[in-house]
Amino acid sequence: MRRLLKWAVVFLGSVSMIAGGAVLYVVSALPRVAAADQTLTIEPTPGRLQRGEYLANHVAGCAACHSIRDWTVNGQPIKPGTEFQGGDPTFDERIGLPGQVYPKNLTPYNLKQYSDGELVRVIRTGVRRDGQPLFPMMPYPAFASMTQEDLYSVIAYLRSLPPKVNDVPEHRLQWPLNVIVHTIPKDAGPFPLPIDPANAVAYGQYLVKMASCTDCHTPLDSQNKPVAGMYLAGGLELPYLNSKLQRHPGGGVMRVPNITPDPTTGIGSWTKEAFLARFADWRGDRLAAKYVRLDLDKGDYMPIMPYARFAGMTDADLGAIYDYLRTVPAVNHGVVRFDPPKRME
Repeated sequence: MRRLLKWAVVFLGSVSMIAGGAVLYVVSALPRVAAADQTLTIEPTPGRLQRGEYLANHVAGCAACHSIRDWTVNGQPIKPGTEFQGGDPTFDERIGLPGQVYPKNLTPYNLKQYSDGELVRVIRTGVRRDGQPLFPMMPYPAFASMTQEDLYSVIAYLRSLPPKVNDVPEHRLQWPLNVIVHTIPKDAGPFPLPIDPANAVAYGQYLVKMASCTDCHTPLDSQNKPVAGMYLAGGLELPYLNSKLQRHPGGGVMRVPNITPDPTTGIGSWTKEAFLARFADWRGDRLAAKYVRLDLDKGDYMPIMPYARFAGMTDADLGAIYDYLRTVPAVNHGVVRFDPPKRME
């Protein structure tokens, strides 16, 4: 019996050493992508600055994630003065993430340590200048589909921002994701060719990728992979938070809608005019009426869709997105948008 126990201890010890060695290899040797182009210098032309401002604020969503937002107000507006400074603490277990994720400071205060080539690499592959991987909430696989000129424009714009002193903490990911993230980044390959905006469907598809629409509107399976046959069919669930931005004690769930052209459960019955009107309601003089404080403790409904962000897009670009959405497979998938929390006495 003692000999059996001895061999069992030896076996378990060996397995632990092998497993530990494998983990050590993954976190020390991966990710492995091509080196950054240290000869690259991106010229901040007026055209690039204008295009970069448009993309970073209204399409790619840089401002939406890398600023501090007021989650207690309808539309979740950015708190004035926090634009691009990073550090929003809300991205954690409260909304279903496996740990704490802090969006980084995108102003020159932080980006000054990056060369232009290193910025291109981190945005397209998810690998930082120190070789560490980003958590894929940063949609670098989608940004790998950006054309060279659009990506250069975003970088030129971010370089032009006023520096904001804000040292953002590192992510705190749970096991085993803190190891798995090292295996996700890969080389992005060549830049895609530019797409003529006159080709509305193709250009709309390009904008949908850059805006990461699939991240919210395509449901995931238990392995966090897109469910086959459910592209843009909605159903992603987010827990309802109270005014203290904690999970409401009464529960509650918000769900992302189906935006396939199914006529009954998607947007197949919408005209282009109706589609554009949804965003027009979040512009100009109408915006102040939208930004109302919600009583989250009592279960007020908060739309998940960041309309204010996308409302800054031109009608031509939004129309191209509509034209593309009309071409994706229609999926009959009804989504209950909101299960309100139970009232707590």
